[in-house]
Amino acid sequence: MTINAAYIKGPKQTVKTSHFKLRCSWSPLGPNNEHVNLDDVWRALGVRGKYQMTQAALLILTLLPEAIQLVVVVFIGYRPPHQCANLTSEDISLYTGRYINSSVDITYHDCSVDLAFNGTNTTHLSLSPCPAGFTYDLEKDRTFVTEYDLVCDGAERAELSQTLLIVGQMLGAAILPQCADRFGRKPVFVLSNIGILVAGIGGCFLPTITGFAIMRFLVGIGQQGMAMVMPAMILEMIPVEFRFMVEVSSLTVWTTSMIVVTPVAYFLRDISWRYLYFVLTLTSSFTLFGYWIYNESVRWLLANGKFDEAKRILRKAAKMNKVDESHIMNMVDKVIAVEFNVEEEVVVDEDTSMMAEEPINNTEQITKLNKLPKYTIFTLFKRRRIAMITSIMIFVWTVDSLVYYGLILSSASLPVDRYLSFFLLTVAEYPVVLFEYTLFNRIGRKWFCIIFHAVAAVSLIAGTVANYFSDLPGSNIAVMIFFFLGKLGITGSFSCLFLFTPEIFPTNLRTVGMGLPSAAGRIGGMLAPFAGPLAERVKWAPGAIFGCLCLLVTIVTPFLPEPMGHELPTLVEDLEEWYKANSGTKFRKSKR
Repeated sequence: MTINAAYIKGPKQTVKTSHFKLRCSWSPLGPNNEHVNLDDVWRALGVRGKYQMTQAALLILTLLPEAIQLVVVVFIGYRPPHQCANLTSEDISLYTGRYINSSVDITYHDCSVDLAFNGTNTTHLSLSPCPAGFTYDLEKDRTFVTEYDLVCDGAERAELSQTLLIVGQMLGAAILPQCADRFGRKPVFVLSNIGILVAGIGGCFLPTITGFAIMRFLVGIGQQGMAMVMPAMILEMIPVEFRFMVEVSSLTVWTTSMIVVTPVAYFLRDISWRYLYFVLTLTSSFTLFGYWIYNESVRWLLANGKFDEAKRILRKAAKMNKVDESHIMNMVDKVIAVEFNVEEEVVVDEDTSMMAEEPINNTEQITKLNKLPKYTIFTLFKRRRIAMITSIMIFVWTVDSLVYYGLILSSASLPVDRYLSFFLLTVAEYPVVLFEYTLFNRIGRKWFCIIFHAVAAVSLIAGTVANYFSDLPGSNIAVMIFFFLGKLGITGSFSCLFLFTPEIFPTNLRTVGMGLPSAAGRIGGMLAPFAGPLAERVKWAPGAIFGCLCLLVTIVTPFLPEPMGHELPTLVEDLEEWYKANSGTKFRKSKR
């Protein structure tokens, strides 16, 4: 028998393992058969209330330093054209001592110096690495590549910072979401922001490339703490019908943040890379006040039995939005009693009256009845359906990360200035914002993801074919068009995941469910730099691989449930029931 925990009245109320069973339902009923859930509370506060808009804006604003830290290496790690520096007379005499009666011709290459001694018999001597160092098209201190001579045999060390950044992202995505689900969204989010600021400043002024690389590793950890927690914090205070605006706004700010980097880097191109990095890192300085400007997620507080703190925040929201506080508190009491129940057993005397008008007022008792179970990352694989959802999401994140960053790293081949090429590639992401705004709540997250993966797949495969016939007239223009269409497609599908993923998983698994696929996706990010060398050996391979992988995603994505129009799930059981009713497998069975 299913009963409403908020409406039990009688002299004896104890939790045991017999008789009546308490369990939350997807759309719980309050008195008079009215539906009450946490989304109703946010609607009552006003979906565009001052409190929600302020918190959402402050949270989304952190995308500025997050994006900057990921793309700044395009400018401070730029590898300009170079060649060996001219040998001094002392250097020449050192190598010509045994050929004293011969003239010498010196040829300078990118990574070596060739000496040709013209005597009785011509002798060639190749010196590598460059004995006198390197000369660049830029001043020595304009990038960390030129400052530390990370070219030729030292080029691998230049990639160390980016590799460690991705390793840090993997570690952060694997650990910090679990911390956010267990200890709260706010502390993990605030500490991650401060960590990025401190590590960024450290990277500006540490005197060695090793120190810089370590700081980039720490930046990667903090960046994932921000990227995994921020969407959950916003989604958990936005009603279902407006959740799509979270990703639309986030992508707009993300794209704008990357565009802002371009003019800043251009106007500061004549100073040391350290000062450029320092100026861009200071964009996250406002997060030092994060403890005071951000509030904990109300949904997380309620799900973990912290009702007093949740009510305090909602009272603050009601005051800011100029809404009747008592009405909000009455609604919250119903939500506490109904929406956050877990399966419990309650013994009630035979003379107990059911469905009394007054809710239970004992906070300790309500906490005991309503506190949700603690989940871990292993919960994602304990049940067949949720394990399937997690596995699909891991595959999709890995593919999108590989293709997105692979295309970005391939953009250096564009025949335009590096500042202009980065700017144009970034601007190309703006149309996705319009598509998200118009389509998210019409076709849903799942079909949006499928369509844009299909666009990416077709464009990249077509671009590979065009590239294969590069000798034909107009083929280069076709390659460029398909390149930008592929970039647009993968940007739309990748950005969709940041809304799609947290909407699927239940409350105490939401950031873990977001973090594990993101961590796995970093494997794709680590493979992306190899797209360039692969293209040099097998010209058609990267585009063909990217296109085929995107095509595979369109095949497996229908097996995911569609979150559009559904309240965020609270329990794993809610997710399983939802999956059975909304997955692609259910759709196919109904058609037979």
